[in-house]
Amino acid sequence: MEEMIMQSGMVELGLWEIFAQSRQANTTVILATIIGVWVAARFSSVVMDKGPNLLAKIICTSIAVGIFLIAFNNGYWISGTMEGHAAALANLDMLNGDVDISAGSKAFIENNASNGNIIGTVGAYLFYVGGLLLAVLPLWMNPND
Repeated sequence: MEEMIMQSGMVELGLWEIFAQSRQANTTVILATIIGVWVAARFSSVVMDKGPNLLAKIICTSIAVGIFLIAFNNGYWISGTMEGHAAALANLDMLNGDVDISAGSKAFIENNASNGNIIGTVGAYLFYVGGLLLAVLPLWMNPND
C-alpha cells in the first residue's frame, strides 16, 4: 500500500510539473497576443494619421480581425490545457482506488468541472474585443462627424 501511495504521489507531481511548464508556454502566448493587439491598434492609428484609402482600411481591419481570431483560438488552447490536466488528475484519482490524490488536485478538478475561471475568461473577452474595436472603429467611423 505504501508503494502505491508513493507511485501515485510521483505521478501526481509529474502531472503538476507538466502543468507548470504548459503555464509558461501559455504566458508566452498571452503576451504575444497582447503585443499583437497593440500592433493592430498602432497600425490603425498610423494609418488614420496618413488619411487612409479604402484598401489601407481593409488591410488594417483584416490584421485586427486576424489577431482577434488568433487570440480567441489561443484562449481555447489554454482552456484545453486546463481541462486536459484536470481530466488527467481525475483519471489518476479513479485509477488509484483507495489512494487519494491531494486536496489541491481535487480542488483543481472541481474548479474545472464548474467552468473554470469565469473572471479570467470574461476579462480576456473584454480585452480582446476592446482591442479589436480600438483598432477597427477609428478606421471606419470619423470622430469629427
